[in-house]
Amino acid sequence: MKRYEIGDYLMHESAGVCQVKKIEMLALRGRGSDKEYYELEPVFQSGGQVITPVDDKNGRLRDIKSEDEMQSLLENVAKLDSLDTRNNREFQDNVKSIIADFDPKALASVVKTVYVRKKTRIESGKKAMSQDERFLQLAGKKLFDEMAFVLNQKHEVIEKSFFSKIDNAME
Repeated sequence: MKRYEIGDYLMHESAGVCQVKKIEMLALRGRGSDKEYYELEPVFQSGGQVITPVDDKNGRLRDIKSEDEMQSLLENVAKLDSLDTRNNREFQDNVKSIIADFDPKALASVVKTVYVRKKTRIESGKKAMSQDERFLQLAGKKLFDEMAFVLNQKHEVIEKSFFSKIDNAME
């Protein structure tokens, strides 16, 4: 398990890209003895704060991916496999698991799959499914926040580029 230092940037399962602001011993209510915790500041959430154990046994933290990895993922999004959506219950469970794991390539597959499914439904005169909107928002935020941070671009620029690559491949 990697130990982060003050000033390091990392990915947190729910807060996204964060910077380590403090490392300190705390006794949280009802938890018993002191334990070492990171105080994290989310990069894309002004005034936010996350406290998480240094001995992260639950996989809540990971390194930020490299610029090369993110650039490659963005450039090759059209080649990513889409998820199987035939069994909606299995699809939902699969997406929830991927979002919890927060791996960028898997998140990109979720975003691509849901975006294509949503676009196809709208083009055929149907409404977008609310679960798809929710999945697109959750997976997209994690993915696009990390890409924007790593590639030093605005979130909107990354998102537009990502979706335009899918649109171009669909034409």
